[in-house]
Amino acid sequence: MTEEASISDLLPLIAVALNDKAAADAYEELATAREERDIPRKVEVTRCLNNGEDEDEDAEAVVFASAMFEDGKYGSNTNLWSVTLEQNSNNTCRLADLRDCHICVGGGFPVATLDDEFPNDAGFQGFFNGENSESSSDACAVSFCFSPYSTWLGLWIHGWPREEWEAFIQSPSYGPDDICHYLVDIVAAQHPEATVEFRAVSFVARYIHGALKRLLPPRRKEEVRTDRDRRIAENHDPDGEALYHFVGMTMREQGNEASPVLFMSQVHSIMGFLGAMGVNRLGVNDDLIMTAIETHERLGDEGLQEMQNQLGQDEEEESEEGDGDDEEESEEEDGDDEEESE
Repeated sequence: MTEEASISDLLPLIAVALNDKAAADAYEELATAREERDIPRKVEVTRCLNNGEDEDEDAEAVVFASAMFEDGKYGSNTNLWSVTLEQNSNNTCRLADLRDCHICVGGGFPVATLDDEFPNDAGFQGFFNGENSESSSDACAVSFCFSPYSTWLGLWIHGWPREEWEAFIQSPSYGPDDICHYLVDIVAAQHPEATVEFRAVSFVARYIHGALKRLLPPRRKEEVRTDRDRRIAENHDPDGEALYHFVGMTMREQGNEASPVLFMSQVHSIMGFLGAMGVNRLGVNDDLIMTAIETHERLGDEGLQEMQNQLGQDEEEESEEGDGDDEEESEEEDGDDEEESE
């Protein structure tokens, strides 16, 4: 075989290789262009060491989790627009680094920081949700709410022994304002292998009307609104809403000055107790409603639990007394029957 023939035989293979490389280059360019287009429309949790003071400006941004804003939906609470985050498999957030995390939009503009030592910060509060139904692991679910627009961040903590976080939830030694300090400085110090999985960011819908109008494609906007309106219609409960409003107003009138986030949690505790007692509207047992409010103001959730236990015992005693009366009546009737037969 001549050298010319040998080269000519290779030409088709060379052409295919060049075409494959051109296709690969084109695909990579398309993916890069798509990523650049999407970044400004993403919700992200990013690392910002010491609020940016210790970040290398030439290094790649560290993103722990992200999702497209338009892929969100109205949450179970239809007043919230919730965006479920996708974890970045290349970057894992250690619990010890939680304080260095920011929630960002628009390609990196921060809307909230988890740095509880940041000066002049509007502040945030943390709440332990405990066990999560979406995970088979022993991860502890935690939520943070950021002022002033009540932006919520939901996350799971892995590597913190279940018996420890369950014990903390039952007897918390830190308030909502100190949860980040507790997790970073206490728990992470005891369990340096503990990590964080960021689950979702939720915005109060009325504060982001502009984004919902401008960033959602028309078809997506119609879908989520239809779903929201359907769920609102199905769950509309004017009696329950009136009771909720009454409980909240009464608590404020009695001097409760808790922050909005903590106050909401307290109202939900009282509503949960009333629901367990079968009180779902005003006029059913208003004395119990007032007693529940006053008890929670003095003794908190533990007071409501003790009250529920006591009411349960009273019902059992009444039931036993009723059964005893029924037995006596039955015996009397049997005696009467015997006398008549004689």
